[in-house]
Amino acid sequence: MTSSDDRRSLPPAAPLDERGNLIGRLLPFIAHRRLEPGDRLPSERELAERFGVGRGAVREALAVLETLRMVERRPNSGIYLRSVERQGSIEAMVLQAELGVPLAESEVREVVELRRIMEIQGVRLAASRRHTDDIQRLDTILAEGAWLVALGENLADYDAAFHLAMVEATGNHVFLRVVNAFYLMSRNRRWQYFADGMRAPLSHQQHVAMRDAVAAGDPDAAEAAMGSHLQSVEGYWLELLKRRSRGD
Repeated sequence: MTSSDDRRSLPPAAPLDERGNLIGRLLPFIAHRRLEPGDRLPSERELAERFGVGRGAVREALAVLETLRMVERRPNSGIYLRSVERQGSIEAMVLQAELGVPLAESEVREVVELRRIMEIQGVRLAASRRHTDDIQRLDTILAEGAWLVALGENLADYDAAFHLAMVEATGNHVFLRVVNAFYLMSRNRRWQYFADGMRAPLSHQQHVAMRDAVAAGDPDAAEAAMGSHLQSVEGYWLELLKRRSRGD
């Protein structure tokens, strides 16, 4: 049991906003220094001095990165960078995206490929397994989408809600959690995608086609509708990579 004296001797935990802010500064710092997997990070003391925070805040921020398998502590040696591509968690990619750390070109291509795999399989399973309440959920979301299109609003959050509801119709909750992580990771970019108001009506029409195919229990038609939808989105991502390679 911890005594009151022991509790008084413990350093206070860093506030959540301070910790998140520090992580948001640490990741670009690592990227700027071009540290490679296996490279040693500066010590806690050095990082605390560089960022003007206490060592406790640094320790907690590093603990978060360690939990996400982005760094590792080696006893009596220090803190080392892991290979995020090979050893990091999907949550690590979500965190990087939320903090504005861009994905590498290879990662963007792999995310696009993974989305196609997940969404195609998801919509086929949904067409085979859907229940009445799944279709009702999709209809509610589609009604909201039609309203947003009429108002000229950004469809980013609606788009995610529709696709997640489609995966929910598979009945596979682990699948839903994985796809949810993907949509969290791509949220900022999705807002930019739908900033072009011309994309909203077409996207909504494609969602309706997917819903109708799933409601009819037709996996092939559902896959075809999803394939057309993904082709539009993938074209955007590939054009984005071209602009990045040109330095636009």
